[in-house]
Amino acid sequence: MNIKYNKANIIILLLLLWISILSIFPYFFNNYIFSQDDLIFHRTRLESYSQAVRHFDFFPRVFPTMGLNFGYGADLFYPSILLLPFALFRIIGLSFVPSYYLYQLLISFVTAITSYYFLYSIKKAKKQALLFACFYTLSTYRLIDQSVRAALGETLAFAFLPLFVLGVYSIFYSDKHRWQLLGIGMSLLIASHLITAFYSFVLLLIFLLINWKKCKQPQIKSLIQSGLLSLGLSAWFLFPYLEQIDHLTFNFSNTTLWTSGLNFSLGKLFINSLSNLSAPFTELKPNIGLLLLGAIIVAAIRFRTLTPTNKRLALAAIFTLLLATNIFPWGLFKVSVLATIQFPWRLLLFASFFTSLLAVCLIDQFQFLSNKNIILFIALCSFLTLSFNVNNLMQSSIQNNVTVTNENYTNFYESEIGHGKEYLIKDTDFKSYFAAPGLIIDGIPYANSSNQMSNKYSYSSYTFQTNGIQEVQLPKFYYKGYEVMDGSKVVKSYNKAGLVTVKLDSGDHKLTVSYKKTIIQKVSVTLSIVVIGMMLLFKKKTAIR
Repeated sequence: MNIKYNKANIIILLLLLWISILSIFPYFFNNYIFSQDDLIFHRTRLESYSQAVRHFDFFPRVFPTMGLNFGYGADLFYPSILLLPFALFRIIGLSFVPSYYLYQLLISFVTAITSYYFLYSIKKAKKQALLFACFYTLSTYRLIDQSVRAALGETLAFAFLPLFVLGVYSIFYSDKHRWQLLGIGMSLLIASHLITAFYSFVLLLIFLLINWKKCKQPQIKSLIQSGLLSLGLSAWFLFPYLEQIDHLTFNFSNTTLWTSGLNFSLGKLFINSLSNLSAPFTELKPNIGLLLLGAIIVAAIRFRTLTPTNKRLALAAIFTLLLATNIFPWGLFKVSVLATIQFPWRLLLFASFFTSLLAVCLIDQFQFLSNKNIILFIALCSFLTLSFNVNNLMQSSIQNNVTVTNENYTNFYESEIGHGKEYLIKDTDFKSYFAAPGLIIDGIPYANSSNQMSNKYSYSSYTFQTNGIQEVQLPKFYYKGYEVMDGSKVVKSYNKAGLVTVKLDSGDHKLTVSYKKTIIQKVSVTLSIVVIGMMLLFKKKTAIR
């Protein structure tokens, strides 16, 4: 019996691996990556974090060489800790392109495992769990995020959304409240993609409003416990984040909804999904794919015959699909906190989850769960995935998209810090700074300052002369936490026009500037480590009992 059980688990594990490999097939046969949307930003972010890990700095906060050595606070606002596997691939000697594809494979495998674990935990049915892992991991919008948009944060969020939803489910629909899972799931979403974490919280609030009658004392207690756990686990990121936005105003505070999102109609979603392809990012066609579109159509046609549970699931899937289009009046929230989503079709991430789950539940209700049918559904999903990926490669080739290779990945767009330059202080004139990187003294670029600058990983130094008391702006984007030394003396620094700035007396100077991190940044990491330790200790004691 145990042999059969182990054999079945091995087969499932191999199928999950097959699904993961298929998600990046045939891309990994190429020695290049087509550059689309966010790839160049994440290319720089991935390499910058790899450099930080080489210096045993797992929470760098500011990447010192990013943005022509001006230093960019990407890690302050877009956590990098989950990039650690990629960094390790690079450190052991793998080139950039294979490291990137291997990391994408790992993300797909984690997604397949968490989605399988999600449904198996609820139904204790391996066939259904395997189908859900297949539909969800190979869902078209996820493939768009992974290989068309290169939206690394959202792709990571796909992997941890099932844990978040499972935590919510356990609190409201099971006897055993797994509030720890909700807290862990939310903290992993925060570490993956802050926008997705925020909208997961918004959808949780909507769920609570709809199901407020289910919110008894045990549910409220579990939600509070999960919230506190998530706060503790995410303290390493959240507290430094809040410290910076309390101290400074950044570009992301003025985020508005993009026109491409406001113009995304239900008709476009339907037609795009029917085509089962997505053009390169310049002509992006967001969709959920032919398979999941079919599930929605079947659910709509057979709605009256669905079980009560499947009816609620169908409504959840349709609701999130409609939210992703301009049927919802997004224009009313163009300058609100909800505008952080930038383009509403991002909500197709949630629609992909609920629609994948709906598809499995419909197959179960209509009794199509035989071994033969399971193989057919996996084969169909595999075929559609292969079709999507091959078409994407062909379209990118036809349009002659720029490619990132092992030879050129460091040689172009060296100043890339993201489309919206979100993590710069508001009104920072980065274009003029990038055009002439160097010291600015009393508002005038310092002649030949490039010959008197030295940039290392942990610090940058500048040698120059001042005539009288003068204000010197250093070629470093300002964030709270910098330390500037004039020789052996610490000099007070402040923000001026987005740059680290000091005021100096007349004479010769050799300034050394380094990001030392704030007390809050250091303490918050310790707090999260303590919370993790307490969690593991509590789990160990519970297991012993």
